[in-house]
Amino acid sequence: MARRGRPRKNLTPIDKEKMQLTDDIVNQLKYNSELSDEQIFLLKKTLDDTFKSYDLEKQVDSEEKSIKDINQQALDDFLKSKKAGSKSKTTIYNYGNELSKLFTIINKDYRLLTAQDIREYMDYRKEHDKVAPVTIQNIRMYLMSFYKWAFIEERVSRNPMDKIGTIKTEKKVIETFTDEEIEMLRCACKNERDLAIVDLLSSSGMRVSELTGLDKKDVNFETGEIKEFGKGSKERICFMTGRCKVHLKWYLESRTDDNPALFVTAKKPYSRITKNGVEYALKELGRISGVDIHGRVHPHKFRATLATNMLNKGADIADIQHILGHQDCSTTLQCYADMKTDTIKRAHNKYIG
Repeated sequence: MARRGRPRKNLTPIDKEKMQLTDDIVNQLKYNSELSDEQIFLLKKTLDDTFKSYDLEKQVDSEEKSIKDINQQALDDFLKSKKAGSKSKTTIYNYGNELSKLFTIINKDYRLLTAQDIREYMDYRKEHDKVAPVTIQNIRMYLMSFYKWAFIEERVSRNPMDKIGTIKTEKKVIETFTDEEIEMLRCACKNERDLAIVDLLSSSGMRVSELTGLDKKDVNFETGEIKEFGKGSKERICFMTGRCKVHLKWYLESRTDDNPALFVTAKKPYSRITKNGVEYALKELGRISGVDIHGRVHPHKFRATLATNMLNKGADIADIQHILGHQDCSTTLQCYADMKTDTIKRAHNKYIG
């Protein structure tokens, strides 16, 4: 007598899983419902036919791929909006890098992420990657910007970042160079290029990204002005001291290459110096001069020194804002409002004493 039922030869694991699922459903209905045997038989046949045309493995892969594609498309569109808004390459990289990490670690459709998902991600970065509170605060800002954009674009119905509060960070004392330290750095320079870089950073207060983007044509030695593009590709004028003009001119006269960049690498093939190249050169000067003993030598420290010196000598905060290229005066106040004690004392004597 032939065996009744479905043939069960050469079944794949997925086929077995489908068959087991059908049997489980049918058995549950057989003992917990009022369906007749004929209705049960028809239901079983329907389930079998449905599962035959349904590939569970492909469906799982498709869902995972779909999440990845959806998130990547949203990220690409977001970064395009930032480029259109003239954000710097560094800022755009930071947005992309952090959001990519979020989507990898929290493998969910960005439209379904909750505030708890965000908290778990930030906690992961803090505990696993050992990042500082100030970095966590930056991460919060990147994610806030993304979800604000997504909400305005009507891609999400709610913003999970609304429930993520400000991260508490320690307020750092602004590090500056003394006059003696800057002179020690100058004396440690072994070539005209490094000396010109130190003098330009000291006298102009420009950002290192602005310095590396300069071309020779941007410098006007007659007026002592340098035309450069700051944050947001906004054009502004920086100024050089007489000493800076001399050493920058000597450096340019010593060059034999035809690269249009104002500063190039020290060795062939001569190419535009990078942010890392400037930072490395200054770090070496700090090591050779001994200034590193008193604090890390980095480009932004020259900018902070110029701003603090101007503030201590009574410069108006609006003038400092324009020289530093801050779009908003509140940024200048936030960065450099911590005046030294002697400055506060002079103000007290001037207006009260």
